[in-house]
Amino acid sequence: MADTKNATARRGAFRFRVSDSLAVPLRGHLLRLKLVDGSPSMKELSPGRTLTIVSPAADERTVTIIGHSATGGRATQSRLDTTRELDVVISGEDAGEGRALIGIGWFAVPGH
Repeated sequence: MADTKNATARRGAFRFRVSDSLAVPLRGHLLRLKLVDGSPSMKELSPGRTLTIVSPAADERTVTIIGHSATGGRATQSRLDTTRELDVVISGEDAGEGRALIGIGWFAVPGH
């Protein structure tokens, strides 16, 4: 019962701040996200899920999570809860190659 309650409490609004953004050759683009509001579940942040990225000028774009970076260790719920950080990989096109790239100070919220 406690697991269901905990999972239910995690659903809903959350907000990350982009603390780093860089191209990853042959893989896509990495966004280092720092949790500032809410308690998302890893299910909400799994590959194939979407995030809405909001620029400082309030421009929005939707990106699809391709995967998680393994450089900092395996992405788990426990790790997210402890560090409040998550590295996600998105496509270069979603990141804005050829136009305004997602950068430090942008925000990520649940996708539409």
